Amino acid sequence: MSGPVASARAVGRADRILELVATAATPPSVTAVARALDLPLSSTADLLRELRATGWVRLRGRGHVLGHRPYVLGLLAGVGPPTALTHTDLDALSRAARAPVALAVLVGGQVRYVDHAGPRAPDRLQRVTDDHRPRPPLRTAAGRLLLALGDPGESLRALAGVDDPPAVAAYLAERPEIVRTRLARSDGLADPAIRAVAVPVEEGGETVAAAVLTGPRRGRADRSVTLDRAAARLVAALAARSAARAPGPHSPP
Repeated sequence: MSGPVASARAVGRADRILELVATAATPPSVTAVARALDLPLSSTADLLRELRATGWVRLRGRGHVLGHRPYVLGLLAGVGPPTALTHTDLDALSRAARAPVALAVLVGGQVRYVDHAGPRAPDRLQRVTDDHRPRPPLRTAAGRLLLALGDPGESLRALAGVDDPPAVAAYLAERPEIVRTRLARSDGLADPAIRAVAVPVEEGGETVAAAVLTGPRRGRADRSVTLDRAAARLVAALAARSAARAPGPHSPP
């Protein structure tokens, strides 16, 4: 196989290798990488050799750790964190909302939680945030919000990768309401015991992340009302933060 399909497959394999190296408890060897990802040993060795040569990974003993290439590319592009919100900022937002707040972004068409503030969730849920595990976008409030308010091209590519036509159709029917209200919900979609609401985090007129509130789903209407009130407080706190950061009429250009 050659051409664009082979190139796309190689890029996908390299991406999986980089994530494995980044998250492994101990630096994995070539054999360990091939075994963990169920890849041919020879092609895994070739990819790792190229990734070492270009600085994406480096050897530590016989295992692999991330190299400095991702960091240097970020410096060259001026790319920092996905949002200017620091963890201290998120703590303040959590206090204002009077509820735990998670921060989520879209990466490769999947939702990744990058930070969390406030009381911790049960372990099985908290691990999703702590380990930055990928989540399907249409099953999360964050994903539904970011697909509606983010870059249209990225949204179309992400939806094209969802192998669930009824879920895509249901989302597209709901999308105008998400755009209108600038709020998205997941009522048991990702976890039957969890209800979630997401609101946009905006910088420079662009939605750069989603702030997510979660609560138990026990069939009680007041639970939804409580979550909606927390979401309203969170929206107000984000608006106040944006206003405080906006340049004043006498600010220097």
